[in-house]
Amino acid sequence: MANLNNKMKVHITVNAKSRKGREYLFRRGEILKSAEKLFAEKGFHGTTMLDLAKLSEFSVGTLYNFFKTKEEVYYTLLIEKLDLFQSRLDTKINQHPPGLDQILALIGASVKFFEENQNFFRIFIQERSTVESSVGATAGKELRKRYLSYIDLVAKVITKGIEKGDIQKCNPLEVAYSLVGILDSLCTYWTLNPEVKEFVSKAPFICDLFLRGVGKREK
Repeated sequence: MANLNNKMKVHITVNAKSRKGREYLFRRGEILKSAEKLFAEKGFHGTTMLDLAKLSEFSVGTLYNFFKTKEEVYYTLLIEKLDLFQSRLDTKINQHPPGLDQILALIGASVKFFEENQNFFRIFIQERSTVESSVGATAGKELRKRYLSYIDLVAKVITKGIEKGDIQKCNPLEVAYSLVGILDSLCTYWTLNPEVKEFVSKAPFICDLFLRGVGKREK
């Protein structure tokens, strides 16, 4: 699995401006979309490359031109989705002034992304305990690196909130882990309880829970 990261770089650096490059990226994207659906429905271990070929409407031989193993498909899907998640957060946060506005934007953008990518988070939640064993130690380190980058982003937003006086003086890193923990726990609950239809509507509750706690308010 040590060469898996190099394989990903080959895929990503395809020339998107050429006709062949656009066609390659389109087909690759269709495969990843199909993989997301299958992994969410059947799990990583329950999905085969043959299943993926059938759903994406490619031959198995064509599929192997894009991804050599099921582990590579799974790893690529996780990495690209996590990178997209952080990119969306960066964009949304930077549209608002530092402090409380950025904290609210961070929470709102997070729950929106969770809802828009429910299949992905179902995979992530169901398979997270076996991710490293599935994709290998090298890939596991890359996933860990992205998680820490996400924590760092949240900690920076918290730091700005402290500097502005919107948050009491505290350890930004500890608070970042706490906020991510709240988001992660509620995302898990929402993903595993399909009767809860909308997650975006939970953003105000999450903001209130994080900023005010659950103590009884005085009237």
